[in-house]
Amino acid sequence: MIKIGEELARARKRQGLTQEQLAIDLPLSRESIAKYEIGSRRFPDDMRRPIAQLIDDEEYYFKTWGDAAGEVSIPFLNGEYIDHHPASMAFLVQRETDEATKQLTRVCWSKPINSQNEREREEVKKAVFETLDAAASMINLVAVICREYKFSMKKLFAEWRLTLKVRRMEK
Repeated sequence: MIKIGEELARARKRQGLTQEQLAIDLPLSRESIAKYEIGSRRFPDDMRRPIAQLIDDEEYYFKTWGDAAGEVSIPFLNGEYIDHHPASMAFLVQRETDEATKQLTRVCWSKPINSQNEREREEVKKAVFETLDAAASMINLVAVICREYKFSMKKLFAEWRLTLKVRRMEK
């Protein structure tokens, strides 16, 4: 499990914010923020969202998303084989998307679920894993682009959600 206070300190520093600056826009004192960051005080659940929105740090979104959503989240890809250059990430997205598409074509989608055998169910599971790999690489590319171009990930997501509503893809 992540230590949210430590992640807060890292994100705050990446964004060039002091504890005092963060405290100005939150109903928290600088001393409270310091205690959260070193882990001597429990991080309040009701402050997770306001802090994430205020800090607007790509890595912090990924770290706290997993903490808040449990296993239903996209991880920040930072393994030894990940290069965060936008071109490298775009290549990763292409490769993962191709693998997902290939696996999705192996599934017999017309066969009723209750009549599928174990091998067929495993093919569906492989397709889900490949699709999750593709989704993770895409969202990580968005984060890398936001970081490189100094876009606010929070603002981009808000604008994108509006386009989903306009296109009637979300209510």
